[in-house]
Amino acid sequence: MNNLGSPKIDLTKFLSAQSVHTVNDETVDPIKLMNNVSMVSMKLNSDNVDEVKIMTTEGYSKEERIKFIQKIRDRVKSDVFELSTCNRVLYVGFEVNCETLEKSVLEATGLEVAPFDRYSGIDVWRQLVKVCSGLDSFILGELQVMSQFRGSVSLHRKNGLLSDMNGVFFDHVVAANRMLRKEFGFNQTTESMLNLATTAIEELISTEKDLTSVVLGFGGMGIKAVETILDFGQTDITVVTRNPEVSKARNPGIASKVRMMSFDDWYTNPGQPSLIISTIRNIDPTYTHERPLPAVSSTVMDFSWPPSIDSDGVNENQTLYSMDYWIKVAHKAGVEWDYSSTVHQSDVLLTDIQEKFMNALTDRTQSKFRAFIYKTLESLSEEWKSTEYVDENDNQMAPFSREIATWICNQSRPFGSDELEQVIRATERTIDPNLIGRVVTDVTDAMLHINGKSTLPEATS
Repeated sequence: MNNLGSPKIDLTKFLSAQSVHTVNDETVDPIKLMNNVSMVSMKLNSDNVDEVKIMTTEGYSKEERIKFIQKIRDRVKSDVFELSTCNRVLYVGFEVNCETLEKSVLEATGLEVAPFDRYSGIDVWRQLVKVCSGLDSFILGELQVMSQFRGSVSLHRKNGLLSDMNGVFFDHVVAANRMLRKEFGFNQTTESMLNLATTAIEELISTEKDLTSVVLGFGGMGIKAVETILDFGQTDITVVTRNPEVSKARNPGIASKVRMMSFDDWYTNPGQPSLIISTIRNIDPTYTHERPLPAVSSTVMDFSWPPSIDSDGVNENQTLYSMDYWIKVAHKAGVEWDYSSTVHQSDVLLTDIQEKFMNALTDRTQSKFRAFIYKTLESLSEEWKSTEYVDENDNQMAPFSREIATWICNQSRPFGSDELEQVIRATERTIDPNLIGRVVTDVTDAMLHINGKSTLPEATS
């Protein structure tokens, strides 16, 4: 009989397995998931302001927004993610193309056409990272939009609008956003449009030491407005909301430091505020020519989108800083940042992050396989350390096992058990020959056992 040589060990089959994620015991191919994503979006400009006003959910209650998203989801017959910010609306669909997604959105909003921008596959991920990082905002690098994005993802998940499997896509967006902000230094930039009002508030305080303030609305932006005023040492603050008792429950700590009242009560008894900040979310302006703000001499700052105060909704003794004003100021801030240069640099950085992201998706199986081999050898090293051949002060076994594991993981071809033995015996470490013999036997047996498997759940799940 011919000598067939030592048994062959071929672990390459585990490295060529399809890359998968496991979410709640379900497996998903991340590349397939990426390729089946589509997005339609509009960034506010003078040509699409009417369509954006109709589509935005900024003025919706939580229940109204969920119902609206569900309406689109029912038409698409798959998961849909919706996000509205002060300057954009966007919809992400899974297992659906842009044409079907756009048609479903138009049907749900009652529009016949809208000037959407369309994105598919990896371009959806790339654009969402730009949006979340503040690269596509009124204020370059603002943090507020990331908070809105995370809040929107949470709302979709909690209300069954987004499966855990599709939610993985947005987890990757958040991770990439963190990398970009850290590398680009955006963590030190403006947090939201409210920060642009800091100088104006400081000027008011310099002329009026004890500022009397009114904040309209107590959502996320309203709470932030109150915190900002408190940070200036001002305590005379009234918060006006639709339901004061419900609003207090949103943030009891902040609510305990202010007066709370309803809109009707404030309208009849407005006091004498020097500063009025509006953060109301309504589809149509709350204060107009027909129903103007109370006639009190005040600086008025509107941070609502759509705007909550019409230009003719203020009195002659009031100065209005509207959303148009903040947008103009934001663009000036962009010039100070050297906007075009910053965006170009961030595009280069985003491309690098994108490459790392895609490599992470495709290398996932190989990474898990390598981790499995290292863990297997580490377990064997614990057994070797307990033998009579190892002194209690000898710490060689763990690093020796890692050296063997590294050699095994670096093999891109089948190898013989005799070749594996030669590698182990060729070590320059001072190890008892009897123990070397056991190492050869243990490692060879372990690799032959793994080699006999058709799949390796421990490494590929």
